[in-house]
Amino acid sequence: MRTLCLLAFGCLAGLLLYTYDLKFKTRLLEARAQALMSELQDESDFLALMRAEAGYLERPERIEDMARSELKLEPIAPAQLVPWKAVLADSESVRQAQSRPKDGIAALIGKAAAPGGATASR
Repeated sequence: MRTLCLLAFGCLAGLLLYTYDLKFKTRLLEARAQALMSELQDESDFLALMRAEAGYLERPERIEDMARSELKLEPIAPAQLVPWKAVLADSESVRQAQSRPKDGIAALIGKAAAPGGATASR
């Protein structure tokens, strides 16, 4: 009977130590979780601050002032604008000029450069 009581007391003491250890580890994990949550909140606040800063720096008025002072840029004048019809007509004239056969000196240069062609100088 005495050994049974000692065995029961040993089991009780072991369970008590195990419970204390488990409680201690749980408190450490809770403290770590709280620290991680605090860091996460700090990062979230920092991200919101950086987004606000980027929004402040991207203001059109600020960029326009910087373009004028640093790059010496000015707004586009209406006389600088070209209608699309003029651009299309210009590209059509370039295509026609490229498709015309070569004449004059350009034709002689082309024959001289061709293999087996006549030479320009004799």
